[in-house]
Amino acid sequence: MTTGMDLFFIISAPICLQWRIKEYDLKVEMKESDNGRLFSKPVVVSTFSGVSYRLSFTPNEINDENQSVANVFLHLEFKYEEKIEAVYDYCIDSAKYREGSRDIFKPKNGSLGFYVCSTNDLFDPLKGFIVDGALTINLNGILMVKKDQFFTLNVFKTFASKSALFHDEDFMIVVGNKTIQVHKKLLIETSCIWAEMLKSETKEAVENKMVIQDFPFKIVYISLNLIYGKSILLKNLLEDMLLLYKFGHKYRINIIMDLIEKYLIKAISPATVVYLCKFSSPEASNVIKLHQKCIDYFMKCLKKTTPIYAAESLGETFLASMVLKSLRANFTNTNTND
Repeated sequence: MTTGMDLFFIISAPICLQWRIKEYDLKVEMKESDNGRLFSKPVVVSTFSGVSYRLSFTPNEINDENQSVANVFLHLEFKYEEKIEAVYDYCIDSAKYREGSRDIFKPKNGSLGFYVCSTNDLFDPLKGFIVDGALTINLNGILMVKKDQFFTLNVFKTFASKSALFHDEDFMIVVGNKTIQVHKKLLIETSCIWAEMLKSETKEAVENKMVIQDFPFKIVYISLNLIYGKSILLKNLLEDMLLLYKFGHKYRINIIMDLIEKYLIKAISPATVVYLCKFSSPEASNVIKLHQKCIDYFMKCLKKTTPIYAAESLGETFLASMVLKSLRANFTNTNTND
């Protein structure tokens, strides 16, 4: 059996660049022309095919108010992707300058810039932009591409015994205006929740019918097919995976919860770790193994200074605890027994 989803899976790649521009080169560029521009060396993004990025800097660009200002630009060069989303920030530590953005880049519009300071401030020693004869710009961020990727869900251990399936389907599940015929015995063997419901004198047991209102039809349909041991081909959509886990959790279907948790662990990346960490937290779905994997991955990113998408949404308390854990781990690793 096959089914398709409508949305996407995100492939991400961190970007990181430190660019040191000599003061001499800035002044030479200014003498040669107004609106002169210097470029850093391009950096190839190995995660994607044919994608590279670089920075440019204009020390004396004339703005609409006829003022001379300094701007920094991020350039993405690519031709195989329809668009690339970038979450990034620049910082000039010596001047306490930081600016960030979240933008969509397209092949014909592959650069976006930010105001840094006036040209006069750029060369003012008191402002701190140029230190030891150079301007140092740091870039950190994440590039994200939405992809349609198909994969197969397989349940290798199923409750669908031959004895349970020998007879015709004798139970109906209703989702909206659609129905699915299943074997009652299989539901009882699969879920302790369904077993309790169908072994007592409930409405569902008497009518041989159950109405599911809090999940879309495709989630119920996929879940039931997994219970029957059928392989499901679908697009790599994170939101549907979370709904499948919630369905398994509500009805205590361990084979679905275990299967989806393994998939979600494989899906952890700089673009998804925050989302999955929130979903799996004790305050939300309490997916213990997944949550611990998210914490471990988060700390790994901190140690490697890998940018994490939407990290600030986790709150200052959580972020502070992660930094402390990372520092504690580094301290422990540096201690050796003589």
